[in-house]
Amino acid sequence: MDFLIDFISELIFDTALNGAESAAGNRKLPKPVRYLILALIILVFAAVLSVVFLTGALMLRDSNYPFGIFMLALGAVMLFMSIRKFRILREKVRKPSAEGENKGEEI
Repeated sequence: MDFLIDFISELIFDTALNGAESAAGNRKLPKPVRYLILALIILVFAAVLSVVFLTGALMLRDSNYPFGIFMLALGAVMLFMSIRKFRILREKVRKPSAEGENKGEEI
């Protein structure tokens, strides 16, 4: 039963984040809506990163050094990848999509 709950929650969050990413890059949506979606994505990533860093700090405080160092390193890698993903999303919002540029042209 635990596996089923994990699978369903992962499916929901994966679908929601992928949908939000594609909506953030969609030029048909108004800018305030796209920026709101980007802000929500950033908040989700920030919450996950905060939990990872907090767990690492608490483990270091409880003298569980290997796990604490691992969690802090994992948090640093996740922070780097989140910044990279945010930059990619920001470029999607700023640049027009390739479909919109070639819409009226014949090949």
